[in-house]
Amino acid sequence: MAQGSSQKPEFFVNPEFITTKTRAIADRKRENTPVPRFTALVPRGHTVPVLNKNTLVESPDGSYRDGPSTHGTDRFERRRADIVAAAIPVLNDQGFKGMRLTAVAELIGLRATGVTYYFPRKEELAVACIESGFAVLDGLVAEAEREPDAGARITQLIALFTARDAAVRQGEAVPLASFSAIRSLEGEHRDRAVEGYKAMFRRVRALLESPELAAMDQTDRTIRAIILLEQLFWAASWLCDFDIEDYPRLAARMADIVLNGVAPGAIADPIPSLTAPARPLASRDESKESFLKAATRQINEHGYRGASVDRISASLNLTKGAFYHHNEAKDDLVAACFRRSFTIMRETQIEARALAAPEACRLAATVEALIRFQLGPEGPLLRTSVLSSMPVEHKTEILGHSYRISRQFASMVVDAITDGSARAVDPMVAGAMVHAAINIAADARPLAMAQAPDIVARFVRPIFAGFLAA
Repeated sequence: MAQGSSQKPEFFVNPEFITTKTRAIADRKRENTPVPRFTALVPRGHTVPVLNKNTLVESPDGSYRDGPSTHGTDRFERRRADIVAAAIPVLNDQGFKGMRLTAVAELIGLRATGVTYYFPRKEELAVACIESGFAVLDGLVAEAEREPDAGARITQLIALFTARDAAVRQGEAVPLASFSAIRSLEGEHRDRAVEGYKAMFRRVRALLESPELAAMDQTDRTIRAIILLEQLFWAASWLCDFDIEDYPRLAARMADIVLNGVAPGAIADPIPSLTAPARPLASRDESKESFLKAATRQINEHGYRGASVDRISASLNLTKGAFYHHNEAKDDLVAACFRRSFTIMRETQIEARALAAPEACRLAATVEALIRFQLGPEGPLLRTSVLSSMPVEHKTEILGHSYRISRQFASMVVDAITDGSARAVDPMVAGAMVHAAINIAADARPLAMAQAPDIVARFVRPIFAGFLAA
């Protein structure tokens, strides 16, 4: 698809294409049969076929067709698509645990039993929403794969993703389901969603498999793919501060920072060490700190609603009664976890200011210290994706803290550009992207690569030197 074209392939805007495709994949998995790769795009104006598990056939031209539907008509699949499209905003706002089928049904004029006819269990609907996101990203990556090298592929993926975000804002596309909902799923539904995410992730990582990056090993590609996906997902939170007409320019600035970094010279010499992030003064109480740390880990792993009081208490070998002896309510504890995380980040930024070094080196020291904390024994920081399903009374306060952290990073970038230690980049975009890269580092904790002695440096390098740096 040519950049700047007003035409969009069907996967870009058509929720029916999403749900029929992902349903076919899911049905194939349940039958333990090979899953074909859906790389063909359906041009605008063409009919989108309804795919089902009985007659999924690959045509010689690489497209897919099916025979008679087991449900009789296309209406069944269209209704499923309507339900998924209605459910995604509810899932994003309330999380899996908070999503109610009655709320979804009301949005499309059905009773709750009308939804359960198409999705007998809430878990099935949540997985369908998540898989619809995989299908959208699969289509975007397929377009990016046509580019000749890694840099062009990443640039195209960012451009397509931001263009789709603009289409969502204009009501032309269904929002992506938040993949953080996967953390709240259990059993076979979690396994199915996790496998889908892994397949999508591997395809994004493969964009970096290019001759000019032959010296890059699998760990470096994995870290860059983790950061890239987080930059795309995080962008939705700050792109809304700009006019849609600015999106192409913002996408280009994002791509420039991803590929070339913020300040390559900042990591040419050893990065200064900071004593922060030490425990914030407000958290010196050992008992309270233990609760904050345990709650943070449980929430990051299971989501806001999935991290029950029982789970948090069990991780500390305490009873539920003991939990409430130390904490008035779970919501207050979660808000305290956020305050702890933001205080750690803010105190690290403040300590870095005192370094006798160029501003880009201060920024690098801040990022290095926070990523080290994320992967260390006192970490991690609380993931900001938790915000989407938090109560409104806490959400406003926490969003304010998050924006202030990003703005402070942006301020550091401005100072670094002024003293010549950073590249001339968009400081607002760079500040948000630095914050996003720190945020996602916690996801590496359970991975084997987290034990590598140079794992922190491997995370810091692409932020400052860019993805194309060896």
